[in-house]
Amino acid sequence: MKTGSKVIIFSLLTLLLVTAMAAGCANPGKPQKKPQQQAGQEEQLIQINPGLAEKVKEKAKTVPGVDESVAVVIDKDISAAVKVSGFDRLRLKSIREEVHGKIMELAPGYEVHVTSDKKLFSELQKIETQINRKHYVSPSGIKSRVDKINNDMNG
Repeated sequence: MKTGSKVIIFSLLTLLLVTAMAAGCANPGKPQKKPQQQAGQEEQLIQINPGLAEKVKEKAKTVPGVDESVAVVIDKDISAAVKVSGFDRLRLKSIREEVHGKIMELAPGYEVHVTSDKKLFSELQKIETQINRKHYVSPSGIKSRVDKINNDMNG
């Protein structure tokens, strides 16, 4: 009987020690970081610039052959899409290059992405509308969507 009680006491002590270590007693004095605070700091670092985006749109429309344009500016990235129709679609590459050059003149120091893809135009237009109406959940969500569009422009 004495051996049985020793085994039970030893088992309880082991269980207590394992539970204490799992509860975080291994790192006393270190405060737990809250993910919400980190996300909030990240949100403040992302800057969306609708004023510059509007100037970029107007500059892109000055290129012959461009019917419509849309632009989003996040941090130091300018993402622009142009809508070209009719016979002007035969010279899409030169139109994109001209739009790119005019945007670079307008905003030196920014990385400029230009596309004439209809699907990407539509996606950028949706994002632009959300930004203008302030109907977005977080700047980091907008940034990740725009980064995906920029990757699609290159690939």
